[in-house]
Amino acid sequence: MPPREPLLPFTRRDLRSVGVSQRTVDRYLAAGLLCEPVTGVYCDARTVDDDAVRIQILALAMPEGAAATRGTAAWIHGFDPRAPHERGGPLQLECVVDPSSGLLLPRRRGLITHHDRLPAGDVIAVGGIPVTSVDRTALDVARFLAPHMGLAVVDAMAHAGLIDPASLRQRYEEWPERQRWMGRGKRTLELCEPKSESFGESWTRLRVIDAGFPRPEPQIWVPEERPGAFRLDMGWREVRRAIEFDGEEDHSKDDDRDRDDDRRERLRRDYGWTVWPVRKGDVLGWDMNLERAVGELLGLEPKIRRRMW
Repeated sequence: MPPREPLLPFTRRDLRSVGVSQRTVDRYLAAGLLCEPVTGVYCDARTVDDDAVRIQILALAMPEGAAATRGTAAWIHGFDPRAPHERGGPLQLECVVDPSSGLLLPRRRGLITHHDRLPAGDVIAVGGIPVTSVDRTALDVARFLAPHMGLAVVDAMAHAGLIDPASLRQRYEEWPERQRWMGRGKRTLELCEPKSESFGESWTRLRVIDAGFPRPEPQIWVPEERPGAFRLDMGWREVRRAIEFDGEEDHSKDDDRDRDDDRRERLRRDYGWTVWPVRKGDVLGWDMNLERAVGELLGLEPKIRRRMW
């Protein structure tokens, strides 16, 4: 049986002091009672989303003199950078040091070290742990994460009111020339949409835009913004066409789907809107079915023949 009080985060070398064996840890991991949020660090599954626990996890994993960066920094700031298929495993620990520091960090499993310039203000302390600031983290994930995940994270940051995409784009102009993936970073911030309310909406919008279709308007109220009105994830008001991302949490049960169908039928019957629902498998699959379906919805042809991500 698991302990009644949640275990504090610990590493493999701490097993004796924690009072559990490796066999017990493996059994608890398999049962979902423990998790390994960062490579080599374990914590009670009941506390993994607690901000204070995340700080404790990093304190056990971070090499001295480095700052958490990129995906790890996004995670600390409350935005999981992992694609759905990656969330069953631990997060890779990414840290950064300024090349001028001369620091040599250890090599170990699960640790990725980057050397990059760190202007004043780009590193802050979160619970005593050095972490790149929200702005710097957004600039980094926009460049270095896969396009759909970079957009999803910066959308979520903007939706939370933590970043201003326009001012961040200007910061790119101030950086030295010939930085890697700058084109991707600039485009990601250009496409950033603070009104996006889920990773799924961000992924869907990116596939639509990548295929060459007009950028959809987010969060459309029908017939107008007021209590009791309908709100669509994204669409094209002039032709009354919309796409909605049906996430697993709120749209998987039969009752959920019946309610969705009734709502979309009312939108069609009473307001002339055609709404096409998509799910995670549609958006993250490798085929071109989504692009072809949007083309039929809008009466346009996709401008790509192969997926970009």
